[in-house]
Amino acid sequence: MKIRIQNLLISGVAMAVSGTSVFAADTVRATFDSISPGVSCQFSTDYGSTWAGTLAGSMNWTRDNVTPGSYAGLQGNFSTFCIEVTQYVAFGGTYTYDVTPTPDAPTPDINFNLPMGNAKASMLSELFGRYRSGLASNSDFGAFQMSVWEIVYENLDNGLDVNTGLFRIQGAATEQALANTWLSSLDGTGPMMGGLFALSNREVQDQIVPGPGSLALAGVGGVLAARRRRSSENAAR
Repeated sequence: MKIRIQNLLISGVAMAVSGTSVFAADTVRATFDSISPGVSCQFSTDYGSTWAGTLAGSMNWTRDNVTPGSYAGLQGNFSTFCIEVTQYVAFGGTYTYDVTPTPDAPTPDINFNLPMGNAKASMLSELFGRYRSGLASNSDFGAFQMSVWEIVYENLDNGLDVNTGLFRIQGAATEQALANTWLSSLDGTGPMMGGLFALSNREVQDQIVPGPGSLALAGVGGVLAARRRRSSENAAR
């Protein structure tokens, strides 16, 4: 079933999501190591007319220690999620990325209405805020990557459902169902993860990554939000 997104609350989120004043003009140079945890699947970006195989999951990197770039964060090993499924990075390849506000990524992609803009960036902030810190299994990480792709590539007028619409997934039924469960929960109420930004390179696949410390803060935010919901429910009884 398609979930139609209505009344998304994005006021006040764009600055936290983009981090424009913090990250402008910075670069990161890193080597792509692996995709793990994750799952195999197929994706389509043309309403299911054509399909391609891929791995969906945590993309793991090692920061170059000779020419690391100018951004002070993401030292050593770090993980990202892909936001540009139509471009690629090679295992063992080393790439220089521009640190980019999330609404301004991915770049470029002439076949879609991209970069994503503030509404989709806010949805990603909520997806990360609600679920990123709790990811544990291959299925969790696979479903999370599918959710990220769906938000970035789908026409929001179609609703968010990885089984239908412009962007689609097949071949991973368990993860598809979990992704749709998470996508259906995004209503703009948070918790939101601040500090998200993109790693952009016009020649290769763009990535999205939390800023340093964001995962820990998201975990605390999720606990506090759950407590607030329980308190509200108890007060209503």
